Amino acid sequence: MPHFTRGEWIAATILLFLIILQLLFSVLYEARPAKPVDFKDFKELVTQLEARQQFLEDSIEKARMEKYTNNYQQNRRQYYPNDTSKNKKNTPFEKQEKKQQYEIVKLELNLCDSSDIVVVPQFGAKRAQKLVEYREKLGGFYSFEQLKEVYILQNIDVELLKKYFTINRSLICSININSATYNELVFHPYIDSYLAKLIINYRDKNGKFSTIEEVQKATNAYQELIEKLKYYIEF
Repeated sequence: MPHFTRGEWIAATILLFLIILQLLFSVLYEARPAKPVDFKDFKELVTQLEARQQFLEDSIEKARMEKYTNNYQQNRRQYYPNDTSKNKKNTPFEKQEKKQQYEIVKLELNLCDSSDIVVVPQFGAKRAQKLVEYREKLGGFYSFEQLKEVYILQNIDVELLKKYFTINRSLICSININSATYNELVFHPYIDSYLAKLIINYRDKNGKFSTIEEVQKATNAYQELIEKLKYYIEF
C-alpha cells in the first residue's frame, strides 16, 4: 500500500470534494426548470414589418391601377365620345334599317368594359370580368391569342374574337424597365421574381437598358418571352 504524506492526503481530499461538488452542480443545473423565452417583442416587430411590406405593395398596385384606369378612361372617351353612361345597356350591334339586317360593330379589346363584352357570343358576366381583370394586369392585349392564357377563356375560338373585337396596340400601358421597382415589375404577369431580380441587378451594375436585345442578353430570357415583353417594356 502506497504511503501518502499528510499534504497529499489533504490535496486528495480537496480534489475529491471538488469532483463531488462539480457532479452535484451539474445534476442540479440540468434539473432546474428552463426559463421561458419571451418572443412577444420579436413577434410584434415581425408583424409591423409585414404590415409595412403589405402597405408598400398595395400602394404600388394602387398607383399602377390608377395609371391604367386614367389611360383607359381617356382612350375610351376618344373611341366612344357619345358614351356618357357608366354601365352601357345598348347592344354593340347596329341595325341597318335599309337592308333590314344587323351589322357587327367591333369592340376595341383594350377599351371595352365588361358590360360591353357580355353581349358577345360565348361570353357571360364571369368571362367578361376575367378578361378585363387580366387586361388590367397586362396593361392591354397585343394579340387575341393572349386570351388563351386565362383558364376560363381557353376554349373561346380566336376567329370568333376577331369577328367581334379589334386590337389597337398603341393603347397598351407599358412599364419603364429602367425605373420600375421590384414590386412594379413582378406585378406584371410576364415577369416573375427571378427575372425582376436579374433586371434590377443588371441596372445596378451596368446602368440603364437601351434595347430589348440587351434585356434578353442580360437575363437569358427565352425568345418567346422576349417577344411578349417587347410590347410592355419602354426604355
